[in-house]
Amino acid sequence: MKKIGKVILWIFAIIGFFVVLSTIILVKSIPARKKVVIKPNSFLELNLGGMHYDYNLYEGIPFLKEKISIGKICRKIDAAKVDARIKGIFLKPEFYKAGWGLTKELREKLLEFKNSGKKIYAYFDLVYDKGYYLASVADSIFLNPSMSGGIVLKGVGAEISFYKGLLDKLGIEFTVLHQGKYKSAGEQFSRKTMSQPMRESFTKLIDDLYNQDIKDFAESRNLSDKKVKAIMETRPDFLISGQRTLDLNLVDVLTSEKEFKKNILGDYRLVDIAEYPAQTSFHSANKIAVLYAQGPIVMSNTVRMFGGNYRQITPENIAKELERIQKMKSVKALVFRVDSPGGSALVSDIIWEKLEKLNVEMPIVVSMGNIAASGGYYISCGADYIFAQPNTLTGSIGVVGMLPNWQNLREWADINTYQIKRGKYSTFLSPNFAPSKDDKESLTLLMENVYNEFKDKVVDGRKMSLDKVEKVAQGRIWTGIDAVKNGLVDELGGLDDAIAKAAELAQIADYSVLVLPAQKGLIDILKEGDLFDVETIVDLYLKQTNPDLFEDLLKEKDLIKMVSHEPVQLIIPYKISWQ
Repeated sequence: MKKIGKVILWIFAIIGFFVVLSTIILVKSIPARKKVVIKPNSFLELNLGGMHYDYNLYEGIPFLKEKISIGKICRKIDAAKVDARIKGIFLKPEFYKAGWGLTKELREKLLEFKNSGKKIYAYFDLVYDKGYYLASVADSIFLNPSMSGGIVLKGVGAEISFYKGLLDKLGIEFTVLHQGKYKSAGEQFSRKTMSQPMRESFTKLIDDLYNQDIKDFAESRNLSDKKVKAIMETRPDFLISGQRTLDLNLVDVLTSEKEFKKNILGDYRLVDIAEYPAQTSFHSANKIAVLYAQGPIVMSNTVRMFGGNYRQITPENIAKELERIQKMKSVKALVFRVDSPGGSALVSDIIWEKLEKLNVEMPIVVSMGNIAASGGYYISCGADYIFAQPNTLTGSIGVVGMLPNWQNLREWADINTYQIKRGKYSTFLSPNFAPSKDDKESLTLLMENVYNEFKDKVVDGRKMSLDKVEKVAQGRIWTGIDAVKNGLVDELGGLDDAIAKAAELAQIADYSVLVLPAQKGLIDILKEGDLFDVETIVDLYLKQTNPDLFEDLLKEKDLIKMVSHEPVQLIIPYKISWQ
């Protein structure tokens, strides 16, 4: 036995040695950041490709390749706007991806830069809707003359998959209950087709997003709305290329990138925006805290840092940051930056309560990103003031309850399950049997109570009558434009507007901005201790080989996991692919 013990100790010692050695090699392999010297007569080069989020928690980690965040791009554009060395921006939108709310915010920031008197030139070989939406603000747009390149303007659409047919074949059933006529979350598991209220709600949303896109596009290119709609809806060519792009006034010059750089940017130096050092806020006795809350609202993290999208809102991480803010006497106001489709009803209420407690001591302003709906609106509605972008998705004041079961599959597979019960609800969440009438009535009662609580929060937070709240509730999703009209949001605007409003409410003229949660580096990951396990390695491999499919599967899996632990959710239709 002693020999076996020694062998085990040696094995652990060897493993520990290699872990430490690997860590040292990994740390030393990270290239030191070179100091970038910004010379006069420079252009910022802004390459946009892939998915860009509002805020990246992890930075400077070689194996976690996230695109530069929209928030960081905006801060750098702010700095470049007043930097005499920077004469303009060279914009390459290419295969840019981000939500409509964040895209609108970035577009407004580019317009601010342009209106300051500096130039924006856009160049692309091939671009899609959102990339062109950004490029349209440029002083001049340049396009590769190749007929295989060009502009694809698809419009705005939503794809919602319904799985009931597949689930029926598998013998799996979802019992889905709603509080609110338009609360359609979960329908993809309980129906084969879209319900009429869901179709009505989404048709209105798509119309609003489409009209906003047309309006901005037309203004930037000096075209009529009618002309832009004709391009979107009646053109014969899917890919608009060559001379056609000039004829339609979509671009200004056909040229290769080499010739563009030689003839237009020849005398300017290019500085990659990732290397451009954004100015940090000056130190002030007064601070405005900006707290980012991104992703679904869950009781605890269900996704590892490398497993799909790590962005999730938990009571633990929000509470930690709010407590930190509360202890800092220099913080005079909070801007709560919300980008969430909702989630757990219980966690939403826990976070609401913690925000209410902090609100006694300081003003709170909410700034909505792409989406702040259902639970995302629940945690926002108590703020002193709320900003949203015109194409932010918000509202969805309603409740969904979901009870999955595999009774038919179990019976088909000849699996016999016996229950010995003591207590009426001892097997309430069991997936082995379809829910009984009592189960459904009990869940309905719980949902009614949560729905009434949700509406009461909106009544108190928005100073609206219950009748008025009921009219805009019912699970209906609204764009920012409609949310201002119906009183769910105070004003259209972005993060900068929210910060300025927070300073106004706190009655401070000079302040610096404190961004939370603080970004983490490699050392923080090593402290968290999940870098060297098998699951992390598998996650990294899958995410690199097919990231889009991997993230889609994770979202569906996480929704099922969420409802299996907590059947009552404040969440919008979970998987929406906005084209």
